[in-house]
Amino acid sequence: MINYKYIAESITYYEECGFKRIEAPWTVSEYIDSITRPEHTLPYQVSTGKNLVASGEQSFLELYLKGFLPLGQFQTVTPCFRRDPRDAMHGKYFLKNELIKTDDVSRDALMQVLIAAEDFFAKYLKTPNKFERFVTADGYDIKYNGYELGSYGIRQSEFLTWIYGTGCAEPRLSRVIMNKNTKRDK
Repeated sequence: MINYKYIAESITYYEECGFKRIEAPWTVSEYIDSITRPEHTLPYQVSTGKNLVASGEQSFLELYLKGFLPLGQFQTVTPCFRRDPRDAMHGKYFLKNELIKTDDVSRDALMQVLIAAEDFFAKYLKTPNKFERFVTADGYDIKYNGYELGSYGIRQSEFLTWIYGTGCAEPRLSRVIMNKNTKRDK
């Protein structure tokens, strides 16, 4: 079940880290969807040329491409619709606070976003030494006891280069906390 308290607390936390909260669209053009969607994954098409977002990252890109968002660092909360295989940690949809940074797209800036996310998760998991960073094609995944909490990296398209990151995904964080408490890993 989605714990909206964690989403709300992530908004406050990332505002304090300098990420301005914005409202962003929940549907994007096929072109924008294709920038971050893996090739083998089918989109959630809602009408000709419009798809449901798989992440707020796509929403930010739609706003930048249309000239509605300046360079900077922002956060938005959107549902994420995915066609991933379902298991205990992955469903057809979930809610996520997504981060984007476009004013400083350096490895140092990426590491600052990664550290901020680890600090946020540590408030709930209380054992930051259990976090693992896994290298991905364009950045890192943060995992706790083998469960992914978020993805962070640098991407670029023909119109923008950006840092992306998971501020908080629900019910993923709740499930990791529940699993931690069930295992008595405190």
